[in-house]
Amino acid sequence: MRITAVMPRQDQVGALVDSLENMGYKRKDMIITNMAKSESDFEDDPDDIIDIKSEREGFGEKEPYTDTFSDRVKYGILVSLEAPEKNAARIMEIMEQSGAVEVIKE
Repeated sequence: MRITAVMPRQDQVGALVDSLENMGYKRKDMIITNMAKSESDFEDDPDDIIDIKSEREGFGEKEPYTDTFSDRVKYGILVSLEAPEKNAARIMEIMEQSGAVEVIKE
């Protein structure tokens, strides 16, 4: 399952990533992207690969990752993580404690 936190500030993202790493998740397993930056980059030049602030490789996407959330989320920095159901409650709690204004579980 994918769990996504909507964080209002960059400093909160760093704290969340550190907490998730302490829980055993690696930074390369997270997708971190800014709603405003992804949308404006795509409008400027849709042929460029969208700036997804992640160490993951091989996306090959030609649309912003944020499109998935555009109807629900208007601003903020998204931190997404794939995790087993048994860890979901703890991850969501950590996201909320780190300052998430919304946590989306899919």
